[in-house]
Amino acid sequence: MKKVLIITPDIEGPVRNGGIGTAFTALATTLATKGLEVDILYTSGNYSESSESFSDWSQLYSSFGVNLLKMDLNLEISIDAPYFRKKSYALFNWLLENQVYDTVIACEWQADLYYSLISKKNGTQFENIKFIVNTHGSTLWADEGNYKLPEDQNHLELYFMEKSVVEMADEVVSPSQYLLNWMEKKGWHLPNASKVILNCAPFNGFKTKASKSSPSALPSSKGVELVFFGRLETRKGLDIFLRAINKLDESDVAKLCGITFVGKDVNLSGVNSNTIINNSTRSIKTPVNIINDLDRTSANAYLKKENVLVVIPSLVENSPYTVYECLINNINFISTSIGGIPELIPKEHHVNILFTPNPVDLHGKIHQRLNNLDSKPGLVSGQDSITFEWIKTVKASAENVFKKLDKNEQPLVSVCLVHYDRHHLLQQAIASLKTQSYKNFEVILVDDGSSKEDSQRYLDLIEHDFSVRNWKIIKSSNNYLGAARNLAAKHANGDYLIFMDDDNVAKPFEIETFVTAAINSGSDILTTPSDLIFGEEFPSPFRKMTNCWLPLGPDLNIASFNNCFGDANAMIKKEVFENIGGFTEDYGLGHEDWEFFLKASLAGYKLQIVPEPLFWYRVANTGMLLSGNKKKNNYRSLRPFLNESVKYNYATSLIPSYLDKIQHLEEENHRLRSANGLGSVSNQLSQLGDKVDLLISQQKEGWAHDRFVVLHNQLDHLTSQQREGWAHDRFVVLHNQLDHLTSQQREGWAHDRFEALLSRLNGLNISQSGVLKRIFIKLKSLVK
Repeated sequence: MKKVLIITPDIEGPVRNGGIGTAFTALATTLATKGLEVDILYTSGNYSESSESFSDWSQLYSSFGVNLLKMDLNLEISIDAPYFRKKSYALFNWLLENQVYDTVIACEWQADLYYSLISKKNGTQFENIKFIVNTHGSTLWADEGNYKLPEDQNHLELYFMEKSVVEMADEVVSPSQYLLNWMEKKGWHLPNASKVILNCAPFNGFKTKASKSSPSALPSSKGVELVFFGRLETRKGLDIFLRAINKLDESDVAKLCGITFVGKDVNLSGVNSNTIINNSTRSIKTPVNIINDLDRTSANAYLKKENVLVVIPSLVENSPYTVYECLINNINFISTSIGGIPELIPKEHHVNILFTPNPVDLHGKIHQRLNNLDSKPGLVSGQDSITFEWIKTVKASAENVFKKLDKNEQPLVSVCLVHYDRHHLLQQAIASLKTQSYKNFEVILVDDGSSKEDSQRYLDLIEHDFSVRNWKIIKSSNNYLGAARNLAAKHANGDYLIFMDDDNVAKPFEIETFVTAAINSGSDILTTPSDLIFGEEFPSPFRKMTNCWLPLGPDLNIASFNNCFGDANAMIKKEVFENIGGFTEDYGLGHEDWEFFLKASLAGYKLQIVPEPLFWYRVANTGMLLSGNKKKNNYRSLRPFLNESVKYNYATSLIPSYLDKIQHLEEENHRLRSANGLGSVSNQLSQLGDKVDLLISQQKEGWAHDRFVVLHNQLDHLTSQQREGWAHDRFVVLHNQLDHLTSQQREGWAHDRFEALLSRLNGLNISQSGVLKRIFIKLKSLVK
């Protein structure tokens, strides 16, 4: 019996009425009725919109032959990465412990399969599992429909991760040709095994529930009930529907018994959608009802009433269940002619049902159908054929054969190890290399001008052992990391280079895994997460991971402000390293690895992550990045963008988002000035910002540098999100923390300015401020 796992952040029950949840519940129950063993892994943790417990839902699903599981997001390890990276990595680790499935199905939304699919493409895990990505619409696709800009780094990363999930899938199944075409137009490289199969019919085994949000039903008099069906948001056409119904003349309104909105309410530019609806329908002379809390089953039952005309005015859709359910339940409806909607409806009925997404055409279609209500064409395809295609796809075996390492044809790998006056840690690095499972490698150790006598004595001690192994020790003057690594690479004979610092510790399978991933993925550069160790610990090979730094991959939309690539402890084709020109040799600066990876990615070379951590990265209270110049380091890692002609795509769209926040702040400050009469709060905040700017402009290298920069950035960012009447306690916290800083400051340039800043804070009318909601949350984490 085939064992199938459906992975989803959305499922019926815990989530009330999401389209993805409807599709996967339908697919799971359909496959179970055909004799397949089906598990569902819900990946949204404890998130629930239901009054029933997860165990209740799990028990109910089991009665229909489906095993409903939940992935715990509270991991035993601490992962240094944004949320969706963490979640995908948690799933990767879950799958490593549960490789019992023949087929795994997931959507692209939220990119749960990101690290798992990378691992399979590397030929390191999941050889016998077939991964199907069932597309239902990515974050980028949804944002386009909502006219929504990306809000933060997490948002931008989803664009990259979701695209990558589709491209790496063994097979892509879409419920519409439209969505496949959209991906291709965006430059996504779809797998050869990409096809269209409609969603299965919704599962009807759940009980209906009464609505609490709308206890009073519409009048039961004669007339048609006009029902907006869908989430109450821009993408679902709420704006054009409100405009259209305000165009209805008296004769149209006379044919109605009322207008009902059935769908989840959302926040639209700071205003709840229910408020927008109420404000927009005040002049309409027919009852208006809003129902927000129906699950899919109950909403479907509501629509089956007599004399209902459902309106689905979406601006962007893939293959919506709103349309699907109207078709299979013989419900009268009209819909926009966008996305995959026309693919669901027999062509001869398009003229009666479809309209272009604007208020004028929608008004005309409502007028037409009020005079000729009945039009029930049915779904374009029968359920038997849909089920047959799904069963055939799921039962087909994976056609993946990993390339194995040939013991007689293993490429030579050169480990470029650099050292500077840490011989006690260098011993650990060398010991870890001697235990490698891969044998065809050499070590080139560059001592970058060590001055301590103990370091020189240790290098002399290991010289004979290196000579016996045909390894090399090269001594140079102190030229810093970039130059030291380049020197090691110059003396390397390998096809691949692995760069390693003297405080790193290689895991026993590091080189073997890197080489395996290289020959399977065809990557030019391979990086890996860093398993963190602390102090001078020498980790056992069996030590469990407790802390991890998790890179993303070559996402050029965030690479200018975040090292998404990985650590310098990476494997690089020597030919590629030479073509790029190696590392730059700026003395005293870090980020040479970040800069190199960015240059390589801009040049078109393939960089890939190996999700399994292959080395231990030592975290200490000393080191370059802690003592170096942060601004200069950041300039170095941005330099490839300055030297290249590149597209800035989605990252630049953060700019208008920030401008919008600035405008909102200005409007709020104007309102506060009007409310306060004297405008004291606004003026005081402005003066406070000026004071901080002045402090930063005059600060010198020393203890206050980073604190002032962070404080300034947080003030700028968090004042943009201020609200009324919440800041009093947080101002007190800020005052106390600044007071603590002054107690530690030394005689010098900062004394007078700190006193002036504290005086300014003391002078604020805190109870009336209404400013800086998030600043204190951020500052509180800063002072920790």
